[in-house]
Amino acid sequence: MSFILLSSAAFAQRGLLDPQQRLVSGLNSLCVSLISILPIIAILLFVLAAVAYGVGHIFGAEMRSRATSWATTMVVGAVISLLIMVLARPVLGVFVPEIETSNFCTSEY
Repeated sequence: MSFILLSSAAFAQRGLLDPQQRLVSGLNSLCVSLISILPIIAILLFVLAAVAYGVGHIFGAEMRSRATSWATTMVVGAVISLLIMVLARPVLGVFVPEIETSNFCTSEY
């Protein structure tokens, strides 16, 4: 995840002269990265939660309680990642108002 954030900061240095334009370009690449990777992470977390929950019920009571805890944590992580994906553009729109009227969060921006 930190690699994605650092690559977004690197893309902000594309040689554009205006600092605001560089900031918007960096925020766009961050938003595109988040929207492309977070659904995959959420699906993987849901699948791993189901596997952990199922495998935990094969073993004893202590392992069952641990597996249930792990599965719950994975589901919460998946839901949080989906919330971040949905709220990325509106939150970034608060900081740079002209984002709301453009094709921000797309690779064509």
